[in-house]
Amino acid sequence: MKKKFTHLLLTAVLVVGATLPLAGIVRADAASDASNRALTWLETQQDATAGLAFDGLVDSFEDFWGPNNPKQIVYTYDQAVAAIAFIVKGERVRAEKVLNKMRDIQDPTGYWLNSYWYNNGAGEEIREHVGPVVWMAMAAMAYEKQYNDTRYRPMAIKALDWSLQYQQANGGVAGGWSAWSNSNEPWSSTEHNIDIYRVLQYYASVDSTKAAKYNAAATKVKSFLDNKVWDDANKRFTGGWKNDTNLIDPKLPLDVNPWAVLALGTTGTHNYGASLDYVENANGVPGTLANPRYKQTLTYNDAGNTLTGYDFDWTDEVKPAYDDNGNQIGNTGADVWFEGSAFMSLAYYMKGDVSKANAINTEIIKKQGTSGASLGGIPYSLKGTSNSYWVMAQQNCVSSTGWLILSLAHFNPFTGQYLTGGNPTNPPTPTDPTTPTPDPGTGTGDHTTADYTAGVTKVSATAISINIKPVTTAKYVDIHYKINGGSQQNYRMTNSSGTWKQSVTGLSTGTKVEYWFTYEKSGPQYDSTHYTYTLN
Repeated sequence: MKKKFTHLLLTAVLVVGATLPLAGIVRADAASDASNRALTWLETQQDATAGLAFDGLVDSFEDFWGPNNPKQIVYTYDQAVAAIAFIVKGERVRAEKVLNKMRDIQDPTGYWLNSYWYNNGAGEEIREHVGPVVWMAMAAMAYEKQYNDTRYRPMAIKALDWSLQYQQANGGVAGGWSAWSNSNEPWSSTEHNIDIYRVLQYYASVDSTKAAKYNAAATKVKSFLDNKVWDDANKRFTGGWKNDTNLIDPKLPLDVNPWAVLALGTTGTHNYGASLDYVENANGVPGTLANPRYKQTLTYNDAGNTLTGYDFDWTDEVKPAYDDNGNQIGNTGADVWFEGSAFMSLAYYMKGDVSKANAINTEIIKKQGTSGASLGGIPYSLKGTSNSYWVMAQQNCVSSTGWLILSLAHFNPFTGQYLTGGNPTNPPTPTDPTTPTPDPGTGTGDHTTADYTAGVTKVSATAISINIKPVTTAKYVDIHYKINGGSQQNYRMTNSSGTWKQSVTGLSTGTKVEYWFTYEKSGPQYDSTHYTYTLN
């Protein structure tokens, strides 16, 4: 999520004290249309890299040096977001293009650079930051959970092992290494530690060789989040910790609060859900570090129409911004950060405030591209101000567009699970998804889950019928199976009054069939557990 941009600052028009509109909530059909348009834009950005050094990755921005001269930069974090968005949309082949290329270019020690030039494969932002690296492990986790396929697990393990070399005595994982200073980063980002917490827990649960190390590291990270960067007086998270001075980072970026809710839940050691209230009710006039303001209502077109969303940083004052070295990085001012607004939508959905989540998405969609190469894209920011870290781009980008897909699908990337509109408990410890669940081999061999009942009926000595009955009516169900460990077969199943069926013939006593399903449920696509049936 952390990137460096230099773009034109436009003057922002602020309407003080406005609230999200109650009318115009995203309807299911409108949400599906917006999600499909966003997918179209991501596909266009991925196709832009075809035939070049990093073919398969997704161009991060719809930006150009000049006419027909794209900038050709891919950010590592964006590739993770794009891969997860493709998974959510059922575009497995496109997700694999991203993940395969990122696996190919991963440094043997486990890191990726923050960004690359995709035309020639050279590094662009020569920094090795923990956050983007962990997001690639998160994308591998999402793939593994959704497709029951562990092919990217080694990549994720290398990424986590590399990241943990930076864990500090206080439990926090420091930022990584930077060529800008030719040294390790002197800070531990709250954001990066939120990123790594659940990913460590997941891979500890599925890799016994890493369980002790990763569980211990996750416990330390959680202690850092709870005891170093949580501000209990204000019920919010701060930006991070300065390891060189042992002081809190005074900056208060928006994202650490919704991301913490998504990763930690709304309750736990602290009332994490209260951080959303803090963001919502911060009403400084003007916004300052001492009295922040995040929610902004600004004009977004020439007709003077407005939209309401959330800014990256705490200030709406128009004044010069400076980095930690005293260099000016544009000017601050009121803005809407569309990616961050999608974070807030998904966090509100997790908290159980579905109407609020939908209202935020409605506002984001107001700026979605409607034609040409921009169709479906969402800008990074509305006004192009400095967020006190860098100048935010106004072009359509992967991060905002991908996060709109996640928000509309209610998919939580921190756990790799779909949300149900309420505060979930900690996710259950998963089993290795490649271990099939056996059928008894006689009778139906039914398996019942919250989504479906499935099983096998023996039709004759040489034939079986595999069936699945979804709880929610499915638009389609695909069957995948292997006979005695042979090549995988894939078919669209036949729907018979809500039960989907597929016949398998030419079998003999003792034949082992491994099978699983891909099914649609209310828009998103899901993959089932793998099952086995032995014909007796």
